[in-house]
Amino acid sequence: MGMRTEAVTTRGAVSGQGHLVGGVPAILVTTVVFSFDGAKLRVLAIRNNDQQDIFHLPSLPYDQSDDLQATARQVIRSRLPLDLTQMFQVGAFESKSSQESGAARQVEICFFTVASPNDLEFVATSGLSQYRFLEVHDQSELLEPHARELQHAALLELRRRTRFDAIAFSFLANEFSLSELQRVFEAVLNRPMDVRNFRKKIESLDILLESPHRPRGMAYRPPRMFSFEPERFRHRQTLEGEVRFF
Repeated sequence: MGMRTEAVTTRGAVSGQGHLVGGVPAILVTTVVFSFDGAKLRVLAIRNNDQQDIFHLPSLPYDQSDDLQATARQVIRSRLPLDLTQMFQVGAFESKSSQESGAARQVEICFFTVASPNDLEFVATSGLSQYRFLEVHDQSELLEPHARELQHAALLELRRRTRFDAIAFSFLANEFSLSELQRVFEAVLNRPMDVRNFRKKIESLDILLESPHRPRGMAYRPPRMFSFEPERFRHRQTLEGEVRFF
């Protein structure tokens, strides 16, 4: 990844506040950012200024002159210089403020994306204490209730896509072991997998290329390393119509 620019930490840094109804934006865009730390699935959250132990998800008012996916990217890039690529739409929800008595109706459009290991490390070491990658299964209670609902909806969509799309590889470095790949599937699907059956399934798909490199400085025999081959994956999709992982 190239040199990072200084992170923007204020919501008002983005121009274009979208259409207002009753003094609030009619449409919000929220982006749920998942990442994987090698053992557990995590989600990017922002600490509430007035409640140090409560977090919310990043969002921005939707400027209707812009593309929805572009806004979903800007939700994160206006705050942190993360190397985000694909955005996946989760759905539209009635926002928290709309549920309050007498509040103007507000729609919240939710997307999710995957942050790389480099992005996860950057947030952990950047010194920006208001940002934190919370553990999805063990620390979700730190999210405010509405944020938990959006995270859960995004997690269900992530699981659905993980079963037939190549999104699991986005959690890993360019080269990875089969054990690392298995841990990603286990973390996302939240269930253990048999090692032999997992490797048999992945190898049968023929979408990986073995690397000549091996990790160094290990006390035991280093594992074989692989890289994901998108062209092979698309070819299999063309032949079979759909690639089923698990």
